[in-house]
Amino acid sequence: MTKRRYALKLAYHGASFRGFQRQSGLLTVQGCLEEALAHLGLHPHTEAAARTDAGAHALGQVVTFAAEDSFEPKDLRRVVNAFSPPGLVCLEAACVSPSTHARASALSRTYVYLVGWPAPAELHGYAWSLPDRRAFPSLTTQSPDIARAREALRGTVGLHDFGGFARRGAQTARRKVTPGATVRRLLRVEVIEARQAPLAAFIFEGVGFLRAMVRHLVGQAISIAVGASAPETMTDILGAPERRYSGVRAPAWGLTLSHVSYKESLFTKGEADSGLAGARDSSGFLKLP
Repeated sequence: MTKRRYALKLAYHGASFRGFQRQSGLLTVQGCLEEALAHLGLHPHTEAAARTDAGAHALGQVVTFAAEDSFEPKDLRRVVNAFSPPGLVCLEAACVSPSTHARASALSRTYVYLVGWPAPAELHGYAWSLPDRRAFPSLTTQSPDIARAREALRGTVGLHDFGGFARRGAQTARRKVTPGATVRRLLRVEVIEARQAPLAAFIFEGVGFLRAMVRHLVGQAISIAVGASAPETMTDILGAPERRYSGVRAPAWGLTLSHVSYKESLFTKGEADSGLAGARDSSGFLKLP
């Protein structure tokens, strides 16, 4: 029997889960999603566009899987939402072409990182709030110069070896990294300041990302912006991909996977048709506990 492939668009509150990828004994997005699909008799191998770390959020995570049975997309969405814990929502579902793969078919991923000085109360749990004595214990003033941060990130656009901004795992630390394995292409980096609040959005669009790469880039940019690091440290790290990153790692809760782009849209229904009309709060975020 020919299998059919399906795509789901997910939003989740990162504090509710220990990351996306299934881990034995831990509450993860993938684990909860697959357990919900089991109520339809499905036990698929799910593929994600990005494996977000523990604490990171998503508004546009895409997951694909294959199934031998035929399902209405609306029924998939309904079952996932009915049997998922608070903090995980299926926004849209669709039947897609046999070649569609959430990760391999993606053209780019866009992450948004929010930083406030301090962040508005409405964004508690969604933004890194300064001052942060953990990150900058010796600084008395931590109001960032966003122009300096923007300038520091300018040179990261394009094809680079971002090994110096990668988070080294235990396995990586024990062996030599394969040449080229840490090369990634950033298509766009923007830093946008809010007009009526001490808040900035750091937007990164890239073909792919290394583990903790965005958090390290933001952490280093903010270090430069508050005067804890010299402006040239960004290019110094970018030029030394073999070294382990030792700067500030921005906390996971400020990071959101915003969008994954494909050659053609996987979903045709708008949010109003997905049963989530009115589910956003005044900040524009989904009301996820």
